[in-house]
Amino acid sequence: MEKNIEVELRALVNDPKEFQEKLKEKGAEYKNSSYLKDVYFCEKKATSVADVEMDKVGSYSLRLRIAQKGEAEVISLNTKTITNEGDHNAWEEHEIKIDNFREAALILATTKFKPFFELEKHRHTYEFGDMEILVEEITDFGGAIEAEIMCMSGEEEASKTKIKNLLINDLGLSEDEIVPKSVTNIIMKQRAFNQEITF
Repeated sequence: MEKNIEVELRALVNDPKEFQEKLKEKGAEYKNSSYLKDVYFCEKKATSVADVEMDKVGSYSLRLRIAQKGEAEVISLNTKTITNEGDHNAWEEHEIKIDNFREAALILATTKFKPFFELEKHRHTYEFGDMEILVEEITDFGGAIEAEIMCMSGEEEASKTKIKNLLINDLGLSEDEIVPKSVTNIIMKQRAFNQEITF
């Protein structure tokens, strides 16, 4: 059975470099660093964060991303769909690689979608057992981390507990630093429908 449920917890961190040192001390393996530019799309009729916020079963995000790792560039289209009402730590995720960012953006923008929010960040990726830990420096925002596990349906709660134990017990974060939805959601509330987005 395919592991297509992503479970993740997110937190804000004041010092991403210091957090990376803690990860290394605990035995996390450094994988790579990348630059990411994300553009999120919503239906054209949407005009506010309330119109696009994921909460109900079937609500989703639609993201177009450019990821640069060294000389390599990967463009992808991703969707995350809520599977349990109000649960912002687990969802069904699907992603495909595409070869032309601008054309993909125009396909979305000339049909029923429009861009409403974008962000840029530098990401450092670590592996810790079956967990992936992303340490991010987000342009015009600050530091954040995501710890995630891919699992099968029914394993969501056990995966959340495992991640939380690592963040709090092993890496010294407090409950207050863990964000209830996503860091992207926090930034989206600041920027959505207020940015000029060009392709």
